[in-house]
Amino acid sequence: MQSKAKAVTGLLFVCAITIGAGACAMSEPRNAPGTFPVSTPFALDTAGRSITIPFDVNGGNADAKRHLMIGVDVPHASDFPAVDDVRLHVRLLRVRVVYDDHGTHVPIETEDTETIIAGNTGKPRPRADPTLCRLHLYAGIDSESNISICGFYARRDGHYVAEISTIEAMPAFKGVATTVRVDDYYNTGE
Repeated sequence: MQSKAKAVTGLLFVCAITIGAGACAMSEPRNAPGTFPVSTPFALDTAGRSITIPFDVNGGNADAKRHLMIGVDVPHASDFPAVDDVRLHVRLLRVRVVYDDHGTHVPIETEDTETIIAGNTGKPRPRADPTLCRLHLYAGIDSESNISICGFYARRDGHYVAEISTIEAMPAFKGVATTVRVDDYYNTGE
């Protein structure tokens, strides 16, 4: 009888541990591939490179009233030639964002930092082609610099696709492990 009680107690202990571990795992936030926010490595050094980033937006993970952004995270090294290059030169990427409406791609307007500032000050758009977005050094922390490419509004929940392409070679980025991300926009004062 005592061995049966120990076996039942042991079984209950194993069940409690299993249930507890499962509950802990369920409470941890996990982003499925393509769930907003999303980031992926993307090298900027060579002209003609492109990457397609599919992602899903819903009211629980993004605010439709605020800009979302596409940005580049640049890890710091002993010197910062890539960051200096963005500061000193006009560096453009081509960016297209579409909303996938059951197979129909609806273009979403993108605005780089210069375009956002021009719109807020009543000035004309800096470039006629809205898919051209200027890299803008936005922030830096100890281990990386953050460069904004563009912002856009995800007005509807659903599936989006961003395509980012390099236009010209940017040798200062050679060997730099850059990461492109789609995330909440850096503070725009909205």
